[in-house]
Amino acid sequence: MEAQIESGFARVEDGEWLFAAKQPSAVFGTLAERRPPAGEGSWWRRMFQPDRRRLMFATLSGRAWFGDRERPFLARLDLAERVTVATEKLLVAPLASRRAGALLRIVPFSTRGAICTTALETGWAVTATAGRVARAVVAEGETLGVKPEAVVAWTGKPPTGFCPRLRVRDLFLPRAPKCMRLNFHGPCVVWFEGC
Repeated sequence: MEAQIESGFARVEDGEWLFAAKQPSAVFGTLAERRPPAGEGSWWRRMFQPDRRRLMFATLSGRAWFGDRERPFLARLDLAERVTVATEKLLVAPLASRRAGALLRIVPFSTRGAICTTALETGWAVTATAGRVARAVVAEGETLGVKPEAVVAWTGKPPTGFCPRLRVRDLFLPRAPKCMRLNFHGPCVVWFEGC
C-alpha cells in the first residue's frame, strides 16, 4: 500500500484510504465510501472532530489518481512518529494512519482563522500545496517561526502563537493579527510551503 507520485498525481491501488474532499480525480475499478472512523478521545470529542467533513474515507478495489489543480506541488511525508497535518493540504494517506482531528486556534477563545488539523501515525501521507514544501529540523531549545498559511505539517508539540505587535482593538475584536507567526519549539520537524 504505497502511493506512486507521477505527472502531478498520487496513484494508489487496492486498500482503505483517507483523502481530501472532491477526490480522487479518476478511478479505475470501484470506490466504496463509508462513514468515517471515530478517532481518539471521548465520545463527545469524536462526534465533533472538525476534519470529518473535510476528508473522505473509502475502500478502493482497483486504482485511483489523486491530484489538485489549485495545489499542484505534491510532497510525500514518511511518518516514523505521530505527525499533525493541515487537513486542507492532505491529499491521500492510508486510512489506518488517522488518529484524530483538531482545531489549531490562532486567536485565543475563537475559531476565526483556526487551522483544521489531522493527526496521523506511522506509514506515509501525500500533501498537495500551492508552493514547494521545505522540511526543517528544529533541535532541542531552538524555535522556528512559520506563518500560519505556510504550515503543512509538524511533529511534536503544537505550536504557540507569536505576534510582535498587538493592538488594543485586537483584544476586543477577536481576529488574527496581520503579523502572526506560529512558533515551533524543538525537538520537532516542520514542513512548510512558500506563501
